Parts: sequence; C-alpha cells; structure tokens
Amino acid sequence: GDTYYNATAGVGSSQNNIDQTNVSRTGITYNSDIESLINYNSADGKTESDYHPTSNTIIDQGVTITSTPASSTTYGPSSNFNYTPINGSSRQLDQIIPHTNVGSAADIGAFEVGESWTTGIDWTPKFHTTIWKKNAASSDWNTASNWSTGYVPTADVHVIIAAGATRYPEISNTGAVSKNITVNSSATLTINKGYDLTVAGNFTNRGTVTLNSDSNEFSSLIVRGTSSGNITYNRYVNSLSNGSGWDLIGSPVNGLQISSFVSTNDAGGSPLATGNGSGSGASGEYAIGVFNSSSNSWSNYTTANVSTTQFTPGKGYQMATDNGATLAFTGTVDTDATETIAIQNYTAASGSRWNLISNPYPSFLTIGPHTTTDTFLEVNDDVIDATYVGVYGYDGNSGDGSNYTVYNNTSTGKIAPGQGFFVAARNPSFANITFKEAMQTTSTGDDFFEGDAFQFNEVELRLSDGDNYVGKTNIFFIEGLSNGLDIGWDAGSYNQNANIMSRMIEEDEGHGMAINAMGLDAMESAVIPLIINQPAGQEFRVSLFTATIPNTNVYLEDNVLGTFTNLHEQDYIHTSDVDLSEVGRYFIHMTEDTMSNNEYSTNLLNVFKRSDVDYITVEGLASQSNESKVSLFDIRGKNIINQTLDNNTNTQTISTTGLQPGIYIVQLQSGKNVLKKKLIIH
Repeated sequence: GDTYYNATAGVGSSQNNIDQTNVSRTGITYNSDIESLINYNSADGKTESDYHPTSNTIIDQGVTITSTPASSTTYGPSSNFNYTPINGSSRQLDQIIPHTNVGSAADIGAFEVGESWTTGIDWTPKFHTTIWKKNAASSDWNTASNWSTGYVPTADVHVIIAAGATRYPEISNTGAVSKNITVNSSATLTINKGYDLTVAGNFTNRGTVTLNSDSNEFSSLIVRGTSSGNITYNRYVNSLSNGSGWDLIGSPVNGLQISSFVSTNDAGGSPLATGNGSGSGASGEYAIGVFNSSSNSWSNYTTANVSTTQFTPGKGYQMATDNGATLAFTGTVDTDATETIAIQNYTAASGSRWNLISNPYPSFLTIGPHTTTDTFLEVNDDVIDATYVGVYGYDGNSGDGSNYTVYNNTSTGKIAPGQGFFVAARNPSFANITFKEAMQTTSTGDDFFEGDAFQFNEVELRLSDGDNYVGKTNIFFIEGLSNGLDIGWDAGSYNQNANIMSRMIEEDEGHGMAINAMGLDAMESAVIPLIINQPAGQEFRVSLFTATIPNTNVYLEDNVLGTFTNLHEQDYIHTSDVDLSEVGRYFIHMTEDTMSNNEYSTNLLNVFKRSDVDYITVEGLASQSNESKVSLFDIRGKNIINQTLDNNTNTQTISTTGLQPGIYIVQLQSGKNVLKKKLIIH
C-alpha cells in the first residue's frame, strides 16, 4: 500500500483520530478499515457521534500494554482491548489511533485512553479525513486547532464541514486545498475576496458555499473532480455612472436563469441597475445586455424576454449596478473537461469581427503565451483572427484613454472568474472557442490580473487632449520576432478609428496596431508608420510614456511640417487646421543618430489587400508629387490591370471583382518611386 506513515523505532504515543489505516513498512503491509468497527453512517456524512466504537467490539489486536492506565480501571494489561462505554464525550472523535503489529495479528486501530505502550515503533500519521470542529475557536480555515486532526487540510485529505458548529470556516489565506470536501446541511463555507480553494477530488455542498469579491480582488474555487450542489459567487460589477460604467460579465456558475438572477439582485435595495445605460430606457429594461456581432449592436433584456433564458456558459454580457456593488450568481460549478462557445466574423457582411465571451469558471484562467500547452491562446489561436490574437478587456476608466487593454504574449494577464472579454473571430463561419479545466489557476487579483511583468524592450506612446489621455500604442522589440506579423505578439487595435495606432513595417494589410512587436534589430533602425486621428482645431500632444530601450532615440517625424521631435526630450504638440486620419504623415524613427528638421522626409507609398474584401487598397498617394500608376500581373506575368491614380486623395481602392483566385504581383510607380508586392486574391 501507500506509505501513509513514516516509522522510527521508539515508544508509541497517542495521536489524533483516523478512520482508515493503510500502512506499508518492512515486512508488513496491511489496510484496516475502522469504519466497519464504529457507528459510521455514510448517509449523513461523518459526524463526531459516528466515532464511538461499537459495544464490546475488539478494536485493537496485538498490542501489549506495559502498565494499567492510571486514568481508568476499565483496561488492564492484555493482548486485546475490549470496549466498555465511557460516560461523556471525552473518548470520542479524537481518540482512534493507528498502532503497529506486535502480536500475531495486524493492528486495526485502538481506542486510545491517553497512556503509552511499548510497540517498537513510533508513528507519524497522515490522516485521510479531517472534520471542522463544532467548537472551533475561530473561523480561520488555516488554524490547525480548528480541525479534528490538529492539522490544516492538505491536498490528499478529505474535509467535512458538519452542522452545529459555533462558527464555520472562512478562507482568508491563499493556497487552501483539500481532497474531497463535503459541506453538510446547515453548514457554511466562505472564500473571502483575494483568496482561493483548490479541491483535488470531489466537491459536495448540502449547505451554503459563498465566494466574495470587490472591485479589484476576486476569490477562486477550482474543483478537479465532480461537483454537486450550488455555490453563490458575489461578483463585483461596475457602477452605471450615466453610461460610462458598463462592465463585461459572464456567469461563473452553471444553470442560472436570468429571471432568477434579476429577482435576486433587483429586489428592494439590491444593486442591479435598470435602463439602457443613460438612466432611461424601455419600461422593465434591465442593465443586462448582449452584443450582436452580425449587426455590431447591443440589446438589453427586459421583463418580456428574460423569463425563460439561462446564462450561457462562456457567453459574455454587458452589465451594470447602480453604484458599484456585488451581484449574486447562484448555480453549480462547471467541472466539464471543456466548455465551448461559438464565434463568427461578420466583417464581410457589415458586421463585426468581435465576439463577447467570458470565463465560465469560479477561478482565474491563464491567458498565454500561445506557445504553452493549455493556455487560452494556445488552445484558441487557430480560430482567432491572426492580427488580433489576444484577449481584449474593457476598461472605460483605465486612465490611458484606450478603453480596451490587450492581453497576449507580451503580458502575464489572467482572466478573473466571470470576467467578460472580446475576441476577434477569424472565420466568416461559426467556430468554437474552447475553455479547458486545465487553464484554471488560483491568482486572486483584478479583472485581468497581471503577474510579474516580462522584461521586454518597449516604447509606449500616448496621445492626450489637454490633461486627459485619449489613446496609446505600444511597440515591443523582442529577440526572435520579425518585422511582419508575429501571431500572439502583434495585436490590432479594437477600434480601427482609435486616436493613435502604429502600422506594420512589413506584411502590412492596413490594420492599425495597438501592439506592434518586432525583432531586436529594429530597435536601432526601424521607421514605423504612425496613425493619428484628430479633428481640425483640436490641440493634441504625443508623449513618450514608457521607454525601456538602451541608448536609442525615439523621433516623431511630421513630414508635412518637416519636423523631427526627440520624444525623450520633449512632447510633440500640434493643432491641425484639417482633420487628421489615415497613414502617411507621421512616422516613428528608432535610431542612435541625431536627426534634424528638413534633413530627411519619409514618404509612405503602400499597397495591400485584406483577405475579407474584394479590392486592393493603395495609400500614401497624398505624399507623392506625381500621379501613381498601378499595374497588376498574374503569376505567369500577364498584365491584368493598368490604372492611374491622382494624388488628391490619400487612400484609393481598385476592385478585384471577377479575378480568379491566386497569386498576383502588384507594381506601384510614382516618379522614381517603385513598389512591388505579392498579393493573394481569394
């Protein structure tokens, strides 16, 4: 059998209770089931009254006592101990112990009377089951004396929380564990905000189990085996705040009717908000809504459509409270090996690539990297749009003006229980996002908890209007990456009209990037196109918010004004007399050299085709002094299209309708500038 006891020569001494002995030592291997010798009733769970030995049952074999116990004349020197009832409860639960093999038969446990005996061995027990004491001195799970064994539970010990305790356990430490855990009827277990419990075996709740959270701390429960009975997760949800406080939420439990959820959280002074986010809305409208990717729109539940609908595991919802509070989600723990939710890209049909999903578990999930087995990105990167492989978390009050924070390989983020987030679907047909139990982890921080930050070379640019940041873009320089698209490292901006974005140096398909990751060599020589979207007459400022790069200058080029601003030394400040948009005017130069105004001018002439559209895009035309000629050739060199574009409009398109799918070569010529690129037409 397994070695549950470590033995050394010596004198036996009393230990705490054990309901099963499974011993292996030199020359002896035996298992003994004490439950067959005591009044154990499996129907009601293990309680202290079960641990009286049955009357006149021999419960010890082969142990020779060395002297008559002074505390009782009931027992005398003998090879066998026979039970005689003892008045009171002082000989109950904590008095059944393991002994050794001294006589002809193996020991199966003894009714301990507080004395010593000669056994030739001293046991260090490892108990199979521990019970929360009815008279526990505190509610602290992590206090050893509150448990019947005198030890805090470990991952191979079953836990029983029985009814009738003066105070019930609360978990207020990280790393709480058990094997099986049973909460009996009328008993309670609470996991406080910021703390966690991992159940290595099965979870059974006949009483009340509650998990708590606040705005930046969440509790966590992981069940590796089966689960029965409900839990209640009090999940923090943002304030409505006149339309700015929407939160993205999913249910961290299974089997919860939305109507029941509304009834629980909207009665009396309960905090669920009503209306459409501006304090008004249809009669009976609740601040619980869904995102429709096909129409790129939101709709809220009302009394008319909420009655028969359950929260869908893995689906995300917009939700809000009146003043920022917890909402009670009551249901079962999801212990399926996988949970799936379908996503779809509707950009070709005037919809959205974005799909709102959520963490279906009452525990955190590991996001990445996509190269590590059983992380969210590793499992799902083949169904997420390659330019947007990451988790996009909404944060309307982030302070950096971005509204959406991207978590991918460049971060260490984890997804909180019941947290909603966006992913970009790759395919125009349905594909499944998969959540796996193996993704679960016990971090206990904010909605998207950041662990120890990776030490990458990074530049973060922020754009501000007055005193407020209204956007940011991040550029990373990481060994082994390319200047083109590196899946899981690069990430397009959630809003392609964001105030500031960068563009890819190579393999550019016209996506504005929130995260632009490239190789280390680019840190000393890259010229990175920058997009700034600002209205005419608005003064704005571009600043270098973060720079963890050695000995490299970061210049912002304005090729209309002919200026180079060293962002290490000062901000770029400008008020435009025309609306600013698209690419071609602004560039970031990474260089160890010093650059001066008017000594160099970058002209961007670019052509690309996205896979989901039927046209070729040509941009940067306004920066050219001449007309631009576009020629398209098939793979055999046959000239298919010839077209001349003027420079009055910066970005223009050329239709590919009717062309056969295949590989084509496009040539763009403006004066002495010639650009050739390979395009794939689907």
